[in-house]
Amino acid sequence: MQNAYLGYVEKDEGLWRVVEPILPRLTTLSAEQVETLVFYLKSLHGYCPSSANELQNQVPFETRLDAIRNNSTQDDLQSKARWRLRLGILICIVAGFLSLPGVLGLFAGEWETVAVWGLPALALVFLADYVGFLPAINTFKQQDRRYFLESIRAAQACNELDWSGLFTYNGETKTGPQNDEAIHQTHLRIAGLTQQLRTALYNDEYMNYSRPRG
Repeated sequence: MQNAYLGYVEKDEGLWRVVEPILPRLTTLSAEQVETLVFYLKSLHGYCPSSANELQNQVPFETRLDAIRNNSTQDDLQSKARWRLRLGILICIVAGFLSLPGVLGLFAGEWETVAVWGLPALALVFLADYVGFLPAINTFKQQDRRYFLESIRAAQACNELDWSGLFTYNGETKTGPQNDEAIHQTHLRIAGLTQQLRTALYNDEYMNYSRPRG
């Protein structure tokens, strides 16, 4: 299968003049050598000096995450979810009052009373779930997803992606103290995920996402 990206290199005359003489040697590079070269080339126009995994870099990024966490969109979603929860609780309270005669009728063996009062109360419980609790849960999910994705977009380096939570629940990291082997396996897992994400970004057909559309 022909590499489609070579066509983009050939179309750029200036780039092609530089690459053509060394192209046969470039194709013999190992995957690690190619990545090292790509890192260098990308750094010429997008070097991030705060990419070191140090506390002095983490604190400013945490401040940016806190601003995302408390922006107006997040506040609006929280208010919407709380309103739905309160509505569900209110409907359940009404259902509770309606169910009292039904409960008394159950102990008295008056099944007609149970049906008259109990069934509407049960219907209100289902209504509370439908118009209150489920929408609240979905809104909280939306809020969490928005915060997570905005945190990822705020990152400019892998250390910040890590701090944003991208590599959380990676399948290897466990809660509590870890021995050296467990820490090593966590690092291997995160390195593999980072490589997978980087490869996914490189595989951009027709550079659809990598170039602004005019």
